[in-house]
Amino acid sequence: MERVDDIPVLLATLKQMKVAETLDRHYPTGHRWQGELTFGEVACVWLSYIASEGDHRLCEVQPWAEQRLLTLSACLRAGSWGWCCC
Repeated sequence: MERVDDIPVLLATLKQMKVAETLDRHYPTGHRWQGELTFGEVACVWLSYIASEGDHRLCEVQPWAEQRLLTLSACLRAGSWGWCCC
């Protein structure tokens, strides 16, 4: 069982503010970008980590995300930012 905490609220707020869309518009991903998420969506996950954990170190995001993979997947839906069903 994983902890949900404040992640759905943070990601929903970032979506409402259109942070990912703005970042993607100004910093488009090139042909070398790998993965299902856009740069803006990845940045929103990092911003959620910063706000949730109070830590800005990028090296700690991957272990944090791996522990909350179901929550992040439900919130992001690999591109369509629907409301979380957590």
